[in-house]
Amino acid sequence: MKPVIIFLFAFSAMSTAVAAGDNASTASPAQAQASDDLPIIATVAARKKPAPVKAAQHLRAGTVLHLSDLTVESDDPAAFDGLVGMELKRAVYAGKIISASDVGLPTIIERNALVHLEFERGPLLITTEGRALDAGAKGETVRVMNLASKIILTAEVVGPNKVKTR
Repeated sequence: MKPVIIFLFAFSAMSTAVAAGDNASTASPAQAQASDDLPIIATVAARKKPAPVKAAQHLRAGTVLHLSDLTVESDDPAAFDGLVGMELKRAVYAGKIISASDVGLPTIIERNALVHLEFERGPLLITTEGRALDAGAKGETVRVMNLASKIILTAEVVGPNKVKTR
């Protein structure tokens, strides 16, 4: 006897089970779970979409978001996840929806700031001073000019006023 593959699809409150194979027959989910030799593939119903988060006041680009800057129409505290502590990329007016594309990681190195430039390879560690030519958040790559040699390098932001190159 060949195994029968059963696909379960959940749409709203309705579940449909369809059996496929040489012996095409319909099985209920209870029968499918009782049999050990039948693999089951199930999809989960779509989750409820969270309420949109709106700006409580006019917010400038570059503002790091706090709870007091945001409003939501529901009582769901998970609606603020992913927005608090992020920096706005563009200005948002009061009452307008803030989307994920409007925010990014907070900038920890400003353009033209003096930074500690590190080069590490094996046991060798070279540290010098540089000037950031771009602003950047942790994990981003920025251009940095080595102040001693005037050479422009690409480096990864690892902390406040600290970059690392390879």
